[in-house]
Amino acid sequence: MSRHVLVAIDDSEASRAAFEYALEEYPNATITALHVFDSTHPHVYADATGGSADRYEEYERANRERGSELLADATECAAERGQGVRTALEDGRPTSAILEYAADRDVDHLVLGSHDRSVSSRVSFGTVCQRVAKRASVPVTVV
Repeated sequence: MSRHVLVAIDDSEASRAAFEYALEEYPNATITALHVFDSTHPHVYADATGGSADRYEEYERANRERGSELLADATECAAERGQGVRTALEDGRPTSAILEYAADRDVDHLVLGSHDRSVSSRVSFGTVCQRVAKRASVPVTVV
């Protein structure tokens, strides 16, 4: 039985389903909802004029706010079921951030939502879900 379950949260229906699955399947575990935003993404602060530090700060602030909203929604969803949830907001590359967070906090199960993507996209770039599942040292459930 899992004691600490980490669920990666973004603004997709798949991650919402994964979170609800974790609440239902692991009612006695500590559940942590983790949102990761990647401030190193190449389009973060580049614009038609070449980008600026102001655009970067604006992007980071907006992503932190959106992440906080998603985590507040997760907290509310858990509370509606009479459960608690831990939340965490991390900046970094999603695959690495999820795996590092799990390793540093003694997580023993990961639950991830699988996004619907075209076959060519998955073959060319892979997905965070696929990369996490391949590199994780704990069981991974993909919803």
